[in-house]
Amino acid sequence: MRGWKAALGAAVAGVVAGLSGFIAPTAEAQDPDLAPVERFASCVNGGGQGNVLMLFDTSGSLYNTDRDGGRVKAAKATVDRLAESLTAVQGAQVDLAVAGFGTSYSRTLDWTPLNPETTGTINADLARYASKIDGVDTDYWSAMDGARKEFSSRNQEQTTPCNLLMWFSDGEFALNQRANDAEVQKWGGLKPWVPENQLRTEADVTAAVEAGRNDLCRPGGLADQLRSLDIITIGIGLAVDAPPESFDLMKGVSTGEGTACGELTEPKPGEFIMATDVDDLIYNFVTALEPDGNGDETPTCVDAECPEGTRTFVLDGSIGAVNATAKAPLDGTRIYLKTRTGESIELTQGNGDQDLGGSKLTWEWVTPRVLTFDLTRESQENWAGPWGIVFVAEEQSEELAKSSITLKGDISPTLVNRDELDLRVGEDPVDLRLGAVDRNGERIDPETLSPETTLSVKLISGGETTDLASGLAKADIEQPVQLDLDGINPGIAELVLTLDVTTQSWQQGTETIPGTRLEPRHASIPLTIAPPADFPSIPDRISFGHTEKEDPVTVKVPLDGEGCAWLAGETRFTGYPDGLDGATLTSPATGQDNCASGDLELTLDPGGLGNGSFTGTTQVMLAAKDSTAEPVAAELAFDLSQSRPASQPILWTTLIGVTLLGIAIPVGILYLVKFLTAKIPGNAVLAGSTSGPVDDAHSFTDNGVPLSVANLQVAHLTTNRREVNVAGKTLKAKMGAAITEPGYVVVETPGASAGGKTSLQSVGGNAKLPLAVQGNWMVALDPQRPVSGPVEVTVFTAPGAPGFAELLEDVRANLRTAVAKLREGMPPESSGPGNDPWSTPQASGASAPDPWANPGGNRQAPPARPANPQQPPSGPPSGQFQNPPQNDPWANPPGGQRPSSGPSSW
Repeated sequence: MRGWKAALGAAVAGVVAGLSGFIAPTAEAQDPDLAPVERFASCVNGGGQGNVLMLFDTSGSLYNTDRDGGRVKAAKATVDRLAESLTAVQGAQVDLAVAGFGTSYSRTLDWTPLNPETTGTINADLARYASKIDGVDTDYWSAMDGARKEFSSRNQEQTTPCNLLMWFSDGEFALNQRANDAEVQKWGGLKPWVPENQLRTEADVTAAVEAGRNDLCRPGGLADQLRSLDIITIGIGLAVDAPPESFDLMKGVSTGEGTACGELTEPKPGEFIMATDVDDLIYNFVTALEPDGNGDETPTCVDAECPEGTRTFVLDGSIGAVNATAKAPLDGTRIYLKTRTGESIELTQGNGDQDLGGSKLTWEWVTPRVLTFDLTRESQENWAGPWGIVFVAEEQSEELAKSSITLKGDISPTLVNRDELDLRVGEDPVDLRLGAVDRNGERIDPETLSPETTLSVKLISGGETTDLASGLAKADIEQPVQLDLDGINPGIAELVLTLDVTTQSWQQGTETIPGTRLEPRHASIPLTIAPPADFPSIPDRISFGHTEKEDPVTVKVPLDGEGCAWLAGETRFTGYPDGLDGATLTSPATGQDNCASGDLELTLDPGGLGNGSFTGTTQVMLAAKDSTAEPVAAELAFDLSQSRPASQPILWTTLIGVTLLGIAIPVGILYLVKFLTAKIPGNAVLAGSTSGPVDDAHSFTDNGVPLSVANLQVAHLTTNRREVNVAGKTLKAKMGAAITEPGYVVVETPGASAGGKTSLQSVGGNAKLPLAVQGNWMVALDPQRPVSGPVEVTVFTAPGAPGFAELLEDVRANLRTAVAKLREGMPPESSGPGNDPWSTPQASGASAPDPWANPGGNRQAPPARPANPQQPPSGPPSGQFQNPPQNDPWANPPGGQRPSSGPSSW
């Protein structure tokens, strides 16, 4: 992993003060010398909007490879650390979303600002993935296409996107056979890239997988489309019972290596990490977004502390905090933090915290072998000096201990006169005033820095890199650096500042302990290079939006200033749906004789219908109002997202068409009307969740529901009103089976749930709501402890939250009754003092009664999950492989039969 792990830690721990509100650099302006996540970090440091998508494989094989949910523990630790880091960064903006893929792509958490106040919501959604291990397929194509759509939409909404995709899988791209049309529909419908293939035979499956691999990696395919949208991709593979080569395709999609995948491989599009066990997975996952320069391996001491088992790092006043992750080679290994005074503090199993007098120490063992700890400076007292991590085991191990230490410096490079710059082609050179600032944006005097501190500056424009200054010593950091725009085309260029910092050395008696070199701090600052005076200027990127048709799409590119523009005809498509390499970009303005003023009309003709994004660049010529001046060229990036309407198999068409045609036509019309009206009304849905204990006598909402309008998340209702994701819930509109039955909404949950208002309902064990979900609420039981565990309440309202107080009062008044109905007929759980949150301790030897148990319940326990989730379990014959409903806590693994458990609606 060495040499690639970028400075996202530097991005979130560094300073982005005063760097917001500018257009982000395009892919062509990216610094090829930076590692992939360093480019993401540099973009955030330059004032961009960070977008992080965590995407998880949900296939059934996870029952064998990661049964205890190590991937979830790692993701939650990553979120907590990243959110904590952001609190110290002025102006940093990072949103995070969560999605899964198995038979298809499904987002479970909408884009959510990442901060300490939202980690509870984010981690609650992540926790659900511990039980999401019932997917039939491992569908890489749908995973990447879903990510493409997510980021394409973000790019259309933002002027400063910085995109990062982290995706996890424990296996290769794989699909399973479908025995009939019902299974095709149940498992996500036909595959969009092979809509005629119903996956009936092994040959069908092989052909579909091969077609998917080809569409991912062909020139202009899905991998190239992701890269054209400036998405940094980090793949994390867990190879427990699969050979490493099984992940060659995943590595290829992420990096272009392994399996040769795509043409856009410079700059490097991403990274791939391989883990061979769950502990390795957690360590790699948590450290994936930390600087790698401080990663190291250390021998373990035996029985007592020793110098060779100690890793030393030096702190000084430029460091504000330390984040560390350690992995012990053996169970029972003790890890100590050695302070600057020589005191050793054992970081005991579990979690803990300690005030060290000038600093605060907190730690958590994510597993018995993987530890994270944070050391935060509160004052200069007892801070500067050598510290260390010590590993002590009861026996010698050939495997080395791993540790990644991130020193979070209070320093970052900045362009001081950024707001004063007026950069225009043809004008005199300008002076760039540079400097260093702390996390609050305050100037740092270069004289206070160590002698090893240096600053380098370069400009990237049109794919060309110009070194403006290299290795400036600390005394020269604030000296002006001249920028000459001679030969630079108008558009967006990127100014890359790199600050190399080493902490002060420490004198200990006659021994000098060298300072610790920090990960270089990069800031990529987009600069708008305007054309000469009297020339118009254009944006650097334009989006044609999304379409489900093959018709041409037209947009108007605004021209700022006098003069005119035309399409020069030099267009390069870097991405396009399969078979649509004949797409064209045209304009009525084709030369100076018919150039356009005010705005430039462009038309993208797809030349057909497919799934994917049309991405590319074109050249636009700009002419001054005074036509005697020579025209200048400007680069324009563009994209159009396209998808085919969903295609599903037709069931029993011959029988119904021949025998029931006379009845089917009028009934079909009625059902068509029902289908067309089965949509969630309104402009938006606001939702929020809270959870706590509930029994027949008490409820955590008895004194009021702990929710406020400020806590709610919003989902805007645009074109898709049949499936809406909000606050970690997926709302699916249904038209109702009977002709007279009104439409409704189903909310799938891991545990049993019900919804509505006052009189709640469920269908198939999931909450049932009216189509107008606003003004309603739902309750869901804990999937692991449905009788004794906490319950989750989710409320839905409309913009402005009309009747919100009355809605919360309805929850308070009816929650206990709703929970009692949901638990009716469920078997009792094992008694014990930990099962009753309301009880007092029992006398010695007495059993604590379970206030929620129903002794009369006789619900069956689910049978054991098979060792191979793609084969039927032992026991009663089950025929073809069947995947259980994803959110059914009583479901068996593929092939099992679900036991009856009382009514599913009431």
